[in-house]
Amino acid sequence: MSIFFCLTLTAPVMAMVSGPCSDCHTMHNSQADLAMNYDGSSTPNPYLTRATCLGCHGQLGADNIVDGIPQVNHTNTDDLAAGNFAYMLGTKGVGGASDAKGHNVIDFGNLEDTLDSPPGMTMKHHGDEGEPRVEDFTCAGVYGCHGTGQDVGASDPMASIAGAHHANDNTIDGTSVGKSYRFLSGVVGLEVTDWQNTDSNHHNEYSGQTSPIEPQCSNCHDMSGSGTTLPAGSTITQLCTACHIEMHQVDSSGDGIWLRHPSDIVIPNSGEYAAYTTYNIDAPIGRVTIPASASDTVTPGTDVVTCLSCHFAHGSDYPDLLRWDYDAISAGGGSSGEGCFICHSTKDD
Repeated sequence: MSIFFCLTLTAPVMAMVSGPCSDCHTMHNSQADLAMNYDGSSTPNPYLTRATCLGCHGQLGADNIVDGIPQVNHTNTDDLAAGNFAYMLGTKGVGGASDAKGHNVIDFGNLEDTLDSPPGMTMKHHGDEGEPRVEDFTCAGVYGCHGTGQDVGASDPMASIAGAHHANDNTIDGTSVGKSYRFLSGVVGLEVTDWQNTDSNHHNEYSGQTSPIEPQCSNCHDMSGSGTTLPAGSTITQLCTACHIEMHQVDSSGDGIWLRHPSDIVIPNSGEYAAYTTYNIDAPIGRVTIPASASDTVTPGTDVVTCLSCHFAHGSDYPDLLRWDYDAISAGGGSSGEGCFICHSTKDD
């Protein structure tokens, strides 16, 4: 059953939408005896909306932006900054569909058939349900990335982003969903207005910090009861590790040995790392202090590695949502300045 359909909105590039209310909402789900959903169905949606998340943002057309609405599933060559679910679904890229190429949100009807829980998730901390299961993963809600995750049932993920599209997001401080980076509740950052990382001068700015976070409840939940998923001012890596928690751990021996590639840690201002000084969108970095505009400068010793330095959030044409073909990155193999060697600049000398 197809879930993609055309939606026309008058909307600016920021979160606070404008235009007729009837573009997005219907009062009775019927007009002239016709269903008001854009897919032609008569099934009502939460909050009287005329479309689901993917009905607006996953239309599977040629364009990456449709009537001011960013598309997370499209066939255009220009992917948005978070990547493209079309690689996972096999409608774009090489090698056909693959669960390993994207996050398997159930909104697409494409269930993960290999894994039974998120990689790196072994802590049972969600009550009777135990670990998050891959078949539960949604765009938003308890087992989603966008919106709040507290006190919001997985059966109604749209409740977690309710009102966010109408929020004034001139300040991204993480104090509400609408004032969080890309509706990732609690996370801060700088949002480029066309949702695309195009070059060193035009890209999102991601939040980061310079020391690892040991696993604890407050890393993933705002314990103050304010309703946000993460404490306001959180980093993008904190969000990722809410599910992939063991991907961000230091060895318990106290020797500071990382079990996985470091994330939310400063880029050393020495050796091979000191050469990474010009921002490369193939290896985005995080900022401890978010700049007022996108910067083309990387400052080793101050800027940091994040999960997004190596991975896309939605999907890519490579396994594990990587930004490059890991198997093709080879020391002495002619890939200098690419992939891993953007940071590890001397490994291909």
